[in-house]
Amino acid sequence: MTKKKMIPAIHNYCDRWCERCVFVERCAVGVEEIKRWNRETPMTEEEMWGAVGENFKESLKMLDDMLRQAGIDPDDIIGQTIPDVSLEPKDLEMEKLDEEIFEKGMAYYKLSEAFFTKNESFFEQKGIELQHLADMNMPIDMDRLGYIQDAVEIIRQYAAFIGVKARRAISGIEDMKDPDIWGETPHQSDANGSAKACILCIDQSLAAWETLRKTWPEKTDEILDMLLALSRFRKEMVNLFPHWERFIRPGFDTEPVQIRRFEMN
Repeated sequence: MTKKKMIPAIHNYCDRWCERCVFVERCAVGVEEIKRWNRETPMTEEEMWGAVGENFKESLKMLDDMLRQAGIDPDDIIGQTIPDVSLEPKDLEMEKLDEEIFEKGMAYYKLSEAFFTKNESFFEQKGIELQHLADMNMPIDMDRLGYIQDAVEIIRQYAAFIGVKARRAISGIEDMKDPDIWGETPHQSDANGSAKACILCIDQSLAAWETLRKTWPEKTDEILDMLLALSRFRKEMVNLFPHWERFIRPGFDTEPVQIRRFEMN
């Protein structure tokens, strides 16, 4: 069997949902996840650190390859003085923005988790009603049930991820503006890529909440709180990263559309 060609850096701009990713076998992180899924016993501490070492070697190799593709000889930068960033003055305004974005992301996460905790009995009742239909051999709309289950999984998967990815984007926003680093392609900066991953997850979450709202209109008021919080968060991210759509994600935006299994991955 021909070994599938790896896609460098693809995991930096994904949604961390390896189980649903069509590129899982072409991603350094995904390949390790597959190995973990296939294990019958947990890794020992020695095996874990061995894997960390191998991942580090692979990362260095990938970095060398990327530098060479950019026309830079890795040997030329060995021995260069690395600036002591601890001595550089901190941008208090950026620190404040970083904290605010992360706090808003965590606020949404807590709001989302509170919704599911508060409505546990409601979900249990829906499950009982579904079981009654099955016991009476009544027709069940399996497509609609699948949409509901998928919506819940999407919301839970991305709830915490959104704030974390937004914070990563903010942490690189100053470098994105540095012409010495990105020249005429600031839209292809790491910060813009992280922002794109974040915003795409927000969009999927908004669609998922809307699915639940239409399914359970009696929960509209509660779900509107979620939609409002996410919409505001999205607007702020778009204002900070107006060119987020222009970022080209390795794999997701470079491979034929028809091979994708899901919208995000």
